Amino acid sequence: MLSSTFEAVVGASYLDAGCDVEAIRYSIYELFDSVPERAGVSNSTGDPKSEFQVFVRQNTTMLPKYVTDRIGGSDHSPEFGSKVYVGEKFCGEGKGRCKKDAEKQAAEAALAKLKQDQLM
Repeated sequence: MLSSTFEAVVGASYLDAGCDVEAIRYSIYELFDSVPERAGVSNSTGDPKSEFQVFVRQNTTMLPKYVTDRIGGSDHSPEFGSKVYVGEKFCGEGKGRCKKDAEKQAAEAALAKLKQDQLM
């Protein structure tokens, strides 16, 4: 019964957010944010986009926004470029053979920049 209730809440939130998966992902992170800490497990997901989003949501009220465009390549081997922003602030960019890879690289660049800024 609990799983059905949880599924209904997630589904209703998804529809209410205009089918924005990133917003729903954040809501789910909020629900379960302290669970790994209580279990003694790292909060790192191994996924740069998720890690960057968690960091942004812990420190702001905004979500990262990816602007991804095709920047070259042939029809059979396109290349995409992606830039990630938090609000109006540029955070990182990346390139890849698909949009997902370009966004992943942009998130990795943003995380690297954050780590470098924290060291200085």
